[in-house]
Amino acid sequence: MALEHTPQELGEAREAAVRRFRSLDPSWMAARSGTFYSYPGRRFVVPFFGERYTVSYPEGVVSREDGSASGAREALILLHYLVQADGSRVRGQWVAYRDLPGARYHEPAFAAEVERPLSLGLAGRLEALRRWASATARPVDLPGDVAAVWDVLPRVPLLLVFNEADEEFPASARVFFDATAPSYLPTEDLSVLAELAALRLLESVGALGGGKG
Repeated sequence: MALEHTPQELGEAREAAVRRFRSLDPSWMAARSGTFYSYPGRRFVVPFFGERYTVSYPEGVVSREDGSASGAREALILLHYLVQADGSRVRGQWVAYRDLPGARYHEPAFAAEVERPLSLGLAGRLEALRRWASATARPVDLPGDVAAVWDVLPRVPLLLVFNEADEEFPASARVFFDATAPSYLPTEDLSVLAELAALRLLESVGALGGGKG
């Protein structure tokens, strides 16, 4: 799913991100990203998908709260988030993936790799999805059987809109980004972020384990 990279490519991207990370003042990054920086601990604490991750400074080592290492893609997203955040206020103005910078030609892949798996996996799990939205996200008053905002990073929310299948149409899931998302992450990272969110959501409602949730 999403844009796949070899371990070498991920490693090179991480090295470039860490070089940029080391060059920036930690209090400057914390203020713009909405994260907490501990001077005694020399680390950032970053809420990510409802968990707490830490990023050591200046090494840029990304770990889960329990001390275990994060995945390579998660680590790269968090490093990019810290160095790119410009402090823009979330607007609540939602845009499709195709409207992000440079994303138009990648829209079919995003639909196939993020929205289609969500549409198929959430079909028949409307009540489980509503429970998830009440517990994990923020239900919002928008058209759809379920519309919920998930604050996956402090200043990068995702909007999920889901409609269950009916006599005329199959189940449909759409994912939208706040208009300020490009102020916090590159477009490619936003695609990966949506993929990671989809996997976590499908797991939460039992769509990856064979049950109906």
